[in-house]
Amino acid sequence: MTRRMSTPHARSIGPIGTGSRIVGGLIAITLPIALGGFGWWDAAAVFIALPLIATASATLVTEAYARLDPAALDARHAFCSPPACALVGLVVAAYVGLTFATPLNGSVALWVWLGGSMLLAAARGYGGCEVLAIPNLITGRDDQIGCMIYTPIDRAEARRQAGRARIAAEVRPR
Repeated sequence: MTRRMSTPHARSIGPIGTGSRIVGGLIAITLPIALGGFGWWDAAAVFIALPLIATASATLVTEAYARLDPAALDARHAFCSPPACALVGLVVAAYVGLTFATPLNGSVALWVWLGGSMLLAAARGYGGCEVLAIPNLITGRDDQIGCMIYTPIDRAEARRQAGRARIAAEVRPR
């Protein structure tokens, strides 16, 4: 995980990564709502509880790995790094706890929140795990961990763009 303070945010994803996050986000929002509905408890989870849980979990995971295994934080582009798995595990475990303690509608709120996070990541050009898109916006940081779905897409797109830039540089008259 890399920690950089946000100034004007530079896009770290290309058009394919952006488009795939938009499509994934829209599906993650619309499908669960169409199949299971969306109530007040779901809205509270999506707009209050899950962003706070994710922000606290991201801080906990970042600080724990900074002390225990700083090298793991440098593996931010690995799609299944230990910090990524720990963060996702904490958020999902907290959400499962919420479903038992409140009248949340199954997994609808979790999917809607993830979908909104994907859309935010697409809008900001954020290339890390969508679980961190909202916490990064809240804290003004740019923590990044790999994403099981989008990291391979982003890597392939970055290689393709680097290859095009290299070819353009070779073809350019001197």
